[in-house]
Amino acid sequence: MARRRLPRAAPEPIRATSMWRVDQVFLARRGQRIEVTCSLVNDRGGLRNLSVVAPTTDPAEALRHAARYVAGKGNVSSARQVRVRWAREQATTLQDELVRAYELADDFQDTFEDTLQEVRDRMR
Repeated sequence: MARRRLPRAAPEPIRATSMWRVDQVFLARRGQRIEVTCSLVNDRGGLRNLSVVAPTTDPAEALRHAARYVAGKGNVSSARQVRVRWAREQATTLQDELVRAYELADDFQDTFEDTLQEVRDRMR
């Protein structure tokens, strides 16, 4: 006698009320532009990536552009202790994969916090 299979549970949708935080940021050169991918985690352990292509070749300006984009989403609450790295295909040695860009992380966090404060002020 064949056993009946139980229906699979559908994956849990991304909740609009869930608060996300930026955990890591990866940079990758795409021709004359820089692609910035932000890895987000939420309060329930969910993961999500947001990518934006900045119209510049300057990494600091690309990060500021991405920070304004991510902070403007509304449900991303913080970027504390964000880690900024170049994407693996951009690293030329194994050591490059391990190097964190601390100055760029500070730029990202400062711009993110400023934009987030502007968004909150507008909502009041």
